[in-house]
Amino acid sequence: MANTAVINFKRVEVSGATKEEALAAAPFTVVGDATQAYKNWKEKQTGVISEAAKKEFFANYLAKKSKGAPGLGYSITIEAAVADTRTRPYKITDVKNEQGKRHYVTTYRLVDKDTKELLASTKETKAKAKELAKNLYKKGFKGSLVCETVKTVDKGEPIAFTAEYAPSSNSRPGTYLVFGVEA
Repeated sequence: MANTAVINFKRVEVSGATKEEALAAAPFTVVGDATQAYKNWKEKQTGVISEAAKKEFFANYLAKKSKGAPGLGYSITIEAAVADTRTRPYKITDVKNEQGKRHYVTTYRLVDKDTKELLASTKETKAKAKELAKNLYKKGFKGSLVCETVKTVDKGEPIAFTAEYAPSSNSRPGTYLVFGVEA
């Protein structure tokens, strides 16, 4: 009980899709699992368990297991994570084209080769794109550029399908209580 005053510890609740992901968010290195010790301690308690009693358990556990070493901590599983086990965790929905046949327009985009910055674009012809490139150099552009062709939908439905993440129905993130001495 004298150890409780000596050890200054921090207690944080973290959550994640997996236990490893959740514990990575802890402000210290989690070196062990104190879930069973915590459950055993709770069974021995009578009546309502106060915050002071919990703090005393955490401090005593840290003093016993890690000797109060800074940067080390332990975890208690509140609710275990259930991983997504689906091999295809997605749902794809086709969008019906009710606006008539798709009509595509080719756009010529002049892009700086190094910075990938869009310098100019035209929906006219390749010759017009070459003219734009010549004008850029005449106005002082000194780098290299690339002319990309991009087809965009001018008439008709531009969206072909939608997709969304759909994990298995039983998957859920886990919640863990981590406590330890910060470095």
